[in-house]
Amino acid sequence: MKLPHEIVSLLKIKGINDTVVYLVTSSLNGNINLLPSPYTDVYLDEYILIPDLFAQKTKVNLNENRIGIISIVLPYSDKSITIEGPGNIIQWGHPQKFRFYDLTAGDILKQWGNWTEKENILDDENQTKPEVFAQRGVIVIKAEHINYN
Repeated sequence: MKLPHEIVSLLKIKGINDTVVYLVTSSLNGNINLLPSPYTDVYLDEYILIPDLFAQKTKVNLNENRIGIISIVLPYSDKSITIEGPGNIIQWGHPQKFRFYDLTAGDILKQWGNWTEKENILDDENQTKPEVFAQRGVIVIKAEHINYN
């Protein structure tokens, strides 16, 4: 499912002082994890990308139950959007040709494998970039259902 332009623009990497996107995952026995992220992007207008920054519980849940739900609360509004679909984690070390629907690990990691190179991820007060950015890979959610609340 292609995401509407207004949702794609909400999901583009903004920075630390902008919209926070929440990823909800659940294990098969119902252990829920909520991962907040101010850094998101979109690939082919249907895959939501989030950097994997020590997202251990998210990884465990997605390995057991491939469904993820993205929640976006619109700033200064009482509205929200949820996007549901299958998820996976593309990590450094995956074979370049590893496939998840219409994308390959090589394509994702080449273009989105280092969030520090994509955008300025620091706020106005903290302009010192860390020497090592501990990103393990990219969390990918394929948009299949959109709900406006």
